[in-house]
Amino acid sequence: MSRKEPGHRDGWSRRAFLAAAGALLPVQALAAVRKATPAPAAEPIGREKRRMLQFNGYAIDAETPLDALTTYITPTDLLFVRHHWNPMYPSLRGSWRLVVDGEVERPVAFALADLRRFPRSTATCVLQCAGNGRSLYEPRVPGVQWKSGAVGNAHWTGARLSDVLKNVGVKASARHLHLFGSDRPPVKVPPFHRSIELEKALADAIVAYELNGEPLPQLHGAPARLVVPGWAGDHWMKWLVRLSPQPEPQKGFYMETAYRYPVKPGEPGAPVPPEGMRPVTELFVKSSITVAPESARAGAPVVIRGFAFSGAPDIARVEITEDDGASWKEATLGADHDPYAWRLWSFRWTPRSPGKASLAARATDSRGAVQPREAAWNPSGYLHNAWPRAEIEVVA
Repeated sequence: MSRKEPGHRDGWSRRAFLAAAGALLPVQALAAVRKATPAPAAEPIGREKRRMLQFNGYAIDAETPLDALTTYITPTDLLFVRHHWNPMYPSLRGSWRLVVDGEVERPVAFALADLRRFPRSTATCVLQCAGNGRSLYEPRVPGVQWKSGAVGNAHWTGARLSDVLKNVGVKASARHLHLFGSDRPPVKVPPFHRSIELEKALADAIVAYELNGEPLPQLHGAPARLVVPGWAGDHWMKWLVRLSPQPEPQKGFYMETAYRYPVKPGEPGAPVPPEGMRPVTELFVKSSITVAPESARAGAPVVIRGFAFSGAPDIARVEITEDDGASWKEATLGADHDPYAWRLWSFRWTPRSPGKASLAARATDSRGAVQPREAAWNPSGYLHNAWPRAEIEVVA
């Protein structure tokens, strides 16, 4: 039997897969897939040397290495990519419309130019896939095996959803906003349809058409996507084509089965009955370590860096322990912060003696929620937020 080419999966070589993908994706998207191919761990990070870690080619799923997430704003070409299905690209050009119907006084189909006539609004906030960190749970659970890089902090600009809905006159009977994108699943696979509470939609959601000051790329939902600050990315509908206020929540697999979290998490591996589940909404308080040396010299200070965020509006503090939580020292928070954005942090640490050192971080948000030592196991592997750790070899 012949040996499989590196990158071979299910009978497809990487070269053959990309060739087939070219028939399905526009040139821009295919180029992004190629850039998302994993690179050797030793490859340097810099503007001339970006890298992503790709999990799938169809749909496209690629995360960012943590050591590349060191800036307050995540560059667009380093922002993780999560697709359930690829969009119907031909429908996203000049004929694109955003239909608003349902429990409204005046159903409307907005062109992109119409959205641009609303007052511009920018939210600087974290986008995180609900499954970020799924591969870190034990026992393992099915799904995309994200490590820790399905997250980023960016500027999102567009029309406030409250302005859009005010324009059509939402009826008092509406309690939920049904969301529809242009992506289409394979035959006999449920569509990715979602809804969010109308109260949250009106509070701070944006119909975004720009990312980091540039037109929204197709990989990230162009020509318009929903931005829901403080909530997990499953609510941030990409390739948005329809909004429909309704009295009841959306039905279907991605509302009634997927993206649900136990009300009371139990023992790892234990089943949870459907009535014990609730929808994933707010992000849990979480910190990550992005910069830490593999080795250090006793008595010589080094700097540990990372970021922290929460579904609460802000982070109050980040702390570091070198004795597994027996004692904690406070890190320094970066000056840049916006509601629902991450805070960069740094900690100057001086190792005291040779040997193996283990440092861990924890964050506390503006509501007082504290990052736990261990993430609560759940059947879908959502919202992993255990203490991040750095193992450092200290030499004399």
